[in-house]
Amino acid sequence: MKEITISWIAFAEKDLQAAKQLLDGNEIENIVLFHCQQAIEKLLKAILVEHNIRFPKIHSTRTLYELVISNIIIDLKINEDIFIEIDSIYIDSRYPTSLGVLPSGFPTHEEAKKMFDETEILFEEIKSIIM
Repeated sequence: MKEITISWIAFAEKDLQAAKQLLDGNEIENIVLFHCQQAIEKLLKAILVEHNIRFPKIHSTRTLYELVISNIIIDLKINEDIFIEIDSIYIDSRYPTSLGVLPSGFPTHEEAKKMFDETEILFEEIKSIIM
């Protein structure tokens, strides 16, 4: 595995750890979701750099995922809706909006926990594929 791939994975792991620590009773679920998005984004970039696929400077996990599946034979056993969901909250998790960060308003602890769990599953799956 390339050193740059290892770096992307290490940074993704730090975001995942941050999300886990923040999830434990701090009532800052929007920041948990931000770190989940960052972990997913970095994992997808790890796959791309490992396979020498260039990608634009973007934060859209959906776009990155589409680059992965269109260029690499890979079988991720995940709910692809995670990319749509996490992209829909990425910016709003960091900045205030009139509607909140989710269509239903500010994220609940349960919503943040669900996204964290899905991110953790994706992390392990991607790590097992590229390591």
